Amino acid sequence: MERFQHPAVRHLGMGLILLLFFCVVLPTIAFAGEKQYPVEGTVTALGTDIEPMGPHQLFEYRTYTVKTLSRIFVLRCPNDLNAVLAKRGCSSVSKKQIEIGDTIHLRIEKRNAYIQTAKGKEQRLDVLSESVKSD
Repeated sequence: MERFQHPAVRHLGMGLILLLFFCVVLPTIAFAGEKQYPVEGTVTALGTDIEPMGPHQLFEYRTYTVKTLSRIFVLRCPNDLNAVLAKRGCSSVSKKQIEIGDTIHLRIEKRNAYIQTAKGKEQRLDVLSESVKSD
């Protein structure tokens, strides 16, 4: 016995599947990728890291010592301080340059730290060192 199915019923079924996709699946994908910055620390020192890039060229980078509850990180901003058109160091969510005493939120992945900028983008910093805080 062959089952007869009206074309409107097929379209209704496809419409329900699309509705489910747009209402459940897409928002899940969109919000699943939201990045978290669980590590909170205070900037306790600023410094510079100089790296030779040739016989007559040095790159100078801003470094930040960040103390958390249990660890101390030395982070390096990838922006060259001597570049004419480059930013001078890294900025955080507050749109200003990171300074001593600032509290920053970051995420650590392998040898990189990530902070969120004022525009909602991420700024990657290199983790130069990490040590256990001893009080």
